[in-house]
Amino acid sequence: MNKKRTDATNPPAPEVRDHSDEATRPAAQAGRDRAYEVLRRRLVGGHFKPGQQLKEEPLAKELGLSRTPVRTALRRLVEDGLATDTAGQGVRVSEWSDWDVEETFQLRMLLEPYASSLAAERGGPELLDALEASNQAMAEGIAARPTDIGRIQAANRDFHHALMEASGSPRLRGILVTMIDMPIIKRSFYIYTREELEQSLHHHRDLTHAIRAGDGELARQVMQLHLRMSYHRFMAHRGKYRQMPGASDSAS
Repeated sequence: MNKKRTDATNPPAPEVRDHSDEATRPAAQAGRDRAYEVLRRRLVGGHFKPGQQLKEEPLAKELGLSRTPVRTALRRLVEDGLATDTAGQGVRVSEWSDWDVEETFQLRMLLEPYASSLAAERGGPELLDALEASNQAMAEGIAARPTDIGRIQAANRDFHHALMEASGSPRLRGILVTMIDMPIIKRSFYIYTREELEQSLHHHRDLTHAIRAGDGELARQVMQLHLRMSYHRFMAHRGKYRQMPGASDSAS
């Protein structure tokens, strides 16, 4: 009985691996990321009308991509709260009108300075540690190349939530938490310039100084300035996005 030899004269066939998928994976991921980043900036900036349907085919054509990365990007935007996906209606821009944005900022400008003044009077070393840690994380996010917007966004949320919690007022917390975490406001950092991010960090540092000094009035004034500047900055960027070619109708 002859046995099949597997020695050097008759070595086993080498394993063949298909690397084609590995080669295309980075390019595919880049396309998904690009679609997501462009559409996210446009949604935050008010490029599309509230309730407008976001159709895959015209968006893919405009971005020079296939429909697959655009479809993935739209799913992520729905998860972010910047779009909605209702059966039979497709993916649509969330109903964040200019009035919604203005009302949110106006209410924050009324309530958050008061919360900051209370935090300055009631907060202790733990609050200062939290604010300092937030400022450090935000500074590192701004210094990163490219800018780490996700880290900046998280640091900003931590900062404002720390002040809100330190105010010691459950009523203020109950009202403010939904406004601070409003999706279109929370993700506004994606349309800011580096200089604007640095200015925001400067305000945070001034607020930290007021908390350290236990100066409630100074904390109130700095927060008032911080929110008013943020409001005007955000609305100015939304105005620019609305002037872009194809604004409001490029997804129809």
